[in-house]
Amino acid sequence: MPSRGTIGYFEADLNGKNWNKTYENAYQTVSSGMIPYSSSMPCTQDHLEVLTELYSPEGHLRQQLNLMKIPKKAGMNKIIARSALHCDEKDPVYADLLVVMQDGDVVGDSYGPAEGFDNYLNIEMYNSKTGEIKGTFQITMIKTRDGGEPVLPDTLRFTNGRFHTRFVQD
Repeated sequence: MPSRGTIGYFEADLNGKNWNKTYENAYQTVSSGMIPYSSSMPCTQDHLEVLTELYSPEGHLRQQLNLMKIPKKAGMNKIIARSALHCDEKDPVYADLLVVMQDGDVVGDSYGPAEGFDNYLNIEMYNSKTGEIKGTFQITMIKTRDGGEPVLPDTLRFTNGRFHTRFVQD
């Protein structure tokens, strides 16, 4: 079972099908948090991050979609690929998707937002007192790392994305 609790929802169509139903009889978690400076994400300011994970029916992590450096205010934001060990406060939102294999502890393929597409995150509502955030998104992602036996196609089109969650400080 996942170690994270789920707060809210995170839904999207992936290449025309309901992404949340990728694995039959499986489940999904949604979490978010205020992420402080670290060597892996060296932003000078804390930033908001939303993470959703898909698990197999056996409880193994299979996919992890992460939206990072989300602004703490309503509005439309571009989504770009994240470079390892890089964070620029002037950059828009970062995103990546990891495919996880075996018993949920081996990273397979990695995906990042493709340039030249209308990749966006629209924050409809953010409440700094309660940590509640709600929005919509659209991302076209391409495979950036081949990690073994392909599970997903080389191009992923997330459309009709929507989420509503509340971040929790650890």
